[in-house]
Amino acid sequence: MPLGIDALHELGLGEVLAAVPGRAVSSWRIHIDGEEVFRIPEPVAELGERAFRVASPAALLERIIDAAREHPGFSYHPGTRFAAPVHDASGRVVGVRAVQPDGETEWPADLVVGCDGRGSSVRQHCGLQLTRSAEDYDVLWFKSPGPPTAEARTDFHIMIARGRHPLVAYTSWDDQLQCGLIMPKGGLAEALRGDWLHTAVQSAPGWLAEHVLTHRGQVDGPIRLTVLVGFAPTWSVPGVLLLGDAAHPMSPVRAQGINLALRDVVVAANHLVPLATAPADPPAVDAACRAVQAEREPEIRRAQQLQRREARGQGDARAATWRYALARRGARALGRYGWAQRAWLARQRELRFGSAEVRLDVAVAGAGLR
Repeated sequence: MPLGIDALHELGLGEVLAAVPGRAVSSWRIHIDGEEVFRIPEPVAELGERAFRVASPAALLERIIDAAREHPGFSYHPGTRFAAPVHDASGRVVGVRAVQPDGETEWPADLVVGCDGRGSSVRQHCGLQLTRSAEDYDVLWFKSPGPPTAEARTDFHIMIARGRHPLVAYTSWDDQLQCGLIMPKGGLAEALRGDWLHTAVQSAPGWLAEHVLTHRGQVDGPIRLTVLVGFAPTWSVPGVLLLGDAAHPMSPVRAQGINLALRDVVVAANHLVPLATAPADPPAVDAACRAVQAEREPEIRRAQQLQRREARGQGDARAATWRYALARRGARALGRYGWAQRAWLARQRELRFGSAEVRLDVAVAGAGLR
């Protein structure tokens, strides 16, 4: 999303994204009961390099690591697993134990930053709690050969149908059709019973369902994802800071996880880099960690609120509520109008551009914190 692309540019990594395999998203296509009721063009030309795009996460990470190698204080240890924090006599975290292919090692640290995702091991080992949100759900991911239009464009399809699980699909960076079946928590067992692929495409329009089922022999998956959504009331303990999904696991709605994590990094740099020009002052480091959370919390909570709003319509469709029936009639009546399409994009604005200003205010070269 533009808010994540902006963060990459703030970090001096704008060219990194342009260099990885990816595709700009051309439009959003919303299908209700198999009928396309909205097609909203993405303002690709207007946004330019900030245009919403899908990209290879592995390639992006590799490029970021390559850029980080230009800093003499950086080291990268692939095949290494965090095992546990190391504490001093006061209980402060002063390093980590890690497991490498040739055995266990220990590294000292002025600050341990846990960026290890929604199931964060750092969070669990350090006793930081997570307040779970009620909208936890499961997703069944799978890939199919791309549809005939995939060579020319990337459309993001949102498909809902009365009494069925919602389905999202888009042509990904590798030209494959990436699909996600969204279910209430505990729905994986039901979805995988019998012909799971036929179940997965029941919300899709006929042409897309037929395409996927015709190519079932080439389908990659399914991959089961248990979505954990929540917010850590406290992101830090002495010597430790959580960022990204480790601190605030996001739902997949509108791809907020990676985008907000990048913005967390910019704010963390603003607060922590000024402390790296002198020997570490533990109280100052801890105060900076608290300041990071205080600055980031409003935007995170707002994004989660907006994600819940966007996901509510999917639940209404599955349960066939009166709101779903009303939304269906309204979408059919208004979907062809340009002003209605622009209104839909405007409704998404904060999920696309963020609700706070995030700018890098410090120079990061030569930072000395371990």
